Amino acid sequence: GCVKPQNDVFVELDFNAAEVRTLLALSGHTQPADDIHEWLSRDLYGGRHNRSETKVKLFSWLYNFSAPENEFSKFFSREIFRDFYSSCTGTLKTPYGRRIAVEEKKAQNYLLQSTTSDIVTENAYKIMKMLTNKRSNIAFTMHDSIILDFSREDAIILTEIKDQFEATPWGRFPSTCKIGKTFDNLKEIQ
Repeated sequence: GCVKPQNDVFVELDFNAAEVRTLLALSGHTQPADDIHEWLSRDLYGGRHNRSETKVKLFSWLYNFSAPENEFSKFFSREIFRDFYSSCTGTLKTPYGRRIAVEEKKAQNYLLQSTTSDIVTENAYKIMKMLTNKRSNIAFTMHDSIILDFSREDAIILTEIKDQFEATPWGRFPSTCKIGKTFDNLKEIQ
């Protein structure tokens, strides 16, 4: 069957292009306020490629070190992991201090995935504290999102919760907010 909340609804907060935003952040770039893939489609390709084509092109280039440098090289570094990686020990040390033994060709992926996961976990903890003495609670986290088991009586603080979710040590990572009575039927709200 479908997963139902204990309270009134599920609310999902989901980062927009979390790993790409983490890469931009670790590279010292500011975050675009709009959808990353639409931004790239517009600013990099002048609209010649749609959002989904741009997304596929980006990820095929980003994690394929044998792919030639291209227009993405202006915005992203496939080498940012080197700031966190010791080739002598084969160890990656993330900005959160996590040490991961990994071969060099996978270090970029591990850096972005682990750092993004730590951002989500850190913010989930802060949101859990915000929900102390409330009916709403965190149902679970999933990759780059948190899912709240939400009570209508707490609706007044939903914007504050979303703001907390989007706050990172590297600036604001925009997110989408979806709501629904079952987890398999969430609809985006503004």
